[in-house]
Amino acid sequence: MTILGLVTRFVLAAAIGLGGTLGVAALTAPPTSNLLPGLETPFELTADTGDEVAAFGLSAIPDETPVTLQALPDDAVLQLVSFVESDQGTGAGENTRPGWLLPSGYPRVPPITQFDGGPLERSNCTMASGAMLARLGYGIVATGSQMRALQADREGGTSLADLALAFQKYGVTLSRGAISPLQLRALLYAGAGAVLQVTYGAIPVSLRLQANFTGGHAIYLDGFRPAGLDGPAAYYVVDPLGPTWAGYKGTWWPADMVEAAALGFGGGKAFTAWAFPGGAAPANPAPLPPDAFPGASPAPGVTPAPGVTPGPSESPTEIPSAPPLPPSDPSLPVPPAGDDPPAVPPGGGTPDLGGIFQGGIDLRPSLAVCIVNPPAWCPDGIIGFWPKAVPLVTLPPLQLVDIGLLFANPIGGGLMQVVFNIPDGSTPFLQFWNADQGSGPLKTAPSIEAALLNGAKVQVATFPIELGVNYNFVASAQALGIKAISQVGTAGP
Repeated sequence: MTILGLVTRFVLAAAIGLGGTLGVAALTAPPTSNLLPGLETPFELTADTGDEVAAFGLSAIPDETPVTLQALPDDAVLQLVSFVESDQGTGAGENTRPGWLLPSGYPRVPPITQFDGGPLERSNCTMASGAMLARLGYGIVATGSQMRALQADREGGTSLADLALAFQKYGVTLSRGAISPLQLRALLYAGAGAVLQVTYGAIPVSLRLQANFTGGHAIYLDGFRPAGLDGPAAYYVVDPLGPTWAGYKGTWWPADMVEAAALGFGGGKAFTAWAFPGGAAPANPAPLPPDAFPGASPAPGVTPAPGVTPGPSESPTEIPSAPPLPPSDPSLPVPPAGDDPPAVPPGGGTPDLGGIFQGGIDLRPSLAVCIVNPPAWCPDGIIGFWPKAVPLVTLPPLQLVDIGLLFANPIGGGLMQVVFNIPDGSTPFLQFWNADQGSGPLKTAPSIEAALLNGAKVQVATFPIELGVNYNFVASAQALGIKAISQVGTAGP
């Protein structure tokens, strides 16, 4: 089918009546997109022929197979444009966040599980934690397996030095060092994120996500809070063992417990890699308050956590002022390998794409439905002007453009990522639906972000998925005089 025929059939029939009703306003305003129905639009499909029209003008064309997309290659470099074109403020008192950060609260980045279906997923805790740090610091979109593929170590676990090599493939660096708990708190309080290597068995069983796993592990720290009404001093931890496919987003862990697990792993120091949003430390970082130092007494009115012994009433005297942020020290020794890696949890990891995302029905709205033998619900009457006609505005010739679907793969568990091209200057959309149902919601991807894929500008759409559900999706774009649409896509193995 030609692109002209494709776009013609992908216009909502109801939009024809709307244009006639608006009259003069339609002549003086830029044309809006009529490629897509609205958010959560209910639909009914007919799968017998391509000529039968469903509830709001969608017709089913079952004789055209959707294109099957492969996953983004492991060695691809995908980085959000919002980092490259960042407008982040760095002065004192400026709390501007880069555009790639989540809008509010913790975690500041999408949680990423190490169980992403890669061949070394059981050993990728450092790389999955590093993928979250890369997103926070530099707007890099990656999974643990993709980060692992960007360095040479293909056996067992990885070190922070291996993670640094993966970062270099993006042309960026991360800071790393064997630091003290005080320095770790100062970094996180100033806004950094961190990958921390720990002995998992030193974490209380009530906090561990796999009780029987006690070996060396890495976790991502997204923030630090001093002791307060919410509890003791704590780090916001996103454990890459977490079932993100079930909604896991991380939680606060008591700082003393996290630090003890780190010191046990590093022989008295915390093996840490860190970065700040935007890739550079703020010019005037927020100083760690004295009552947030390790061993300090809780703030007035704060009840210590059960089992925690309060420190002396006065502030620590060995460091009279807030500690400076630690410098990077790339000469870290190689940490111990640890015990056997954790097991892949039942029902976890990447969905089986061999059966979940195959097949489906190709959806195309019909333009001519209200012109030839219109149904009863089509608007009637003719266009009129009052009090007098307004000269028609000459619009640029309508360009009909193909959108290229490039890659599609699950990321982080419970999320699908689709990479596609659009015409320069246009606004992208991507809609997805349950391909196995004859009716239901037609949803719009909640996140579409511009990115650079190996230096070429692309769009990255992310939307939630459920295990056992078949999805199709279609991308479109609009601009003045431009309408673009892709083939219907599915995700392949």
